[in-house]
Amino acid sequence: MRKSKLLIGLLALSLCACSTGNKNQANALDEDSYQAILPYESSDTRSKHVGLIQDTDLRVEMESGLMDLSKKYFSPTTVGYKTHQFLDYDELDATDGSRGLLGTVRDGNPNGLNPSADEEFDTGNGIVTNATILVDLYELDWYTNDNLKGISLGLVVNGELSASDGSSVEITDEKMQNYLEVTFSKLASYMHERFNEINKNIPIFIAAYRLDDSNTAGKGGYIYEGYYKGGQGSFTSLSQEWTLVPSSRFTELDSSAATEFTSFKEEISRVLPDNTYITGEAKFESKKLKKLNLTITAHGKTAGEILAVIEDVKDQMDTFSSKKCDYLITILNDDTVYALIERASGSSECNVISKI
Repeated sequence: MRKSKLLIGLLALSLCACSTGNKNQANALDEDSYQAILPYESSDTRSKHVGLIQDTDLRVEMESGLMDLSKKYFSPTTVGYKTHQFLDYDELDATDGSRGLLGTVRDGNPNGLNPSADEEFDTGNGIVTNATILVDLYELDWYTNDNLKGISLGLVVNGELSASDGSSVEITDEKMQNYLEVTFSKLASYMHERFNEINKNIPIFIAAYRLDDSNTAGKGGYIYEGYYKGGQGSFTSLSQEWTLVPSSRFTELDSSAATEFTSFKEEISRVLPDNTYITGEAKFESKKLKKLNLTITAHGKTAGEILAVIEDVKDQMDTFSSKKCDYLITILNDDTVYALIERASGSSECNVISKI
């Protein structure tokens, strides 16, 4: 079996030498990746993010997804990135009556982005008071020649609200869109007025990530975006969704991929039928499959058994017919990663990293 034993990991298969003119920056992993500006400055907002959303994969998806969306407006070949250069912990925090963006709007917090406690918020499915719609806020800052060229902001929002009787009320798409357009514009104005470096000519991109409140089908996705420059704003609807694999929702969105997954799973189970499980998640954009991440979990297997699984998985990747999707297979044995197998969109070749 052909293997690539790369010390720097699966995604660092090549380095891009593109320069954005910043004095110190890392080499991009590829031509479609942003370059971090060095030394990397960690933000005190990290603890805020962790406190608000405990799921690490979800937090990573929110920030990496914001990066992907930002490429329409800020090219990886022309800008490098920093994070939270403006919105620090104190700017966001609204606990214990603090004046933060994540709080409710009130006399003592006019910049709060959540409705006031006594406001009757129309969800489209009923009126809710004391509504907490905005959960968290991420920031990416884009630089060329060490000069600020733009900002991307990611808003994390609840798709459902709790009514006074304890029931859950879903926010309709129309009412969510109304809230986001007002909130996007308020936030863009706040950034321009609050920070001298962010003048009207600095474009601001804002996108909203809607959480999957059911916590059974997936982890939500980005649903709406706005772009502001020179005092003008425009809005676009998005359709991103993560689903569990297997699940009825996955089958509903792509029955062909669901059938292929079943065939793939049955074939792998013939190699190691006992104590071996396959689960995963899929990302859809406009109901088109874009990412399929699968995890094969085994227990108590020998080196020979794990190697057999790795070889068979590589051979069976042809089961998945779509070439417009990124595939990533992780093979675990007793919670230790023994192999990663990747097939990139547009390619028929698999890259394999194995510890065996």
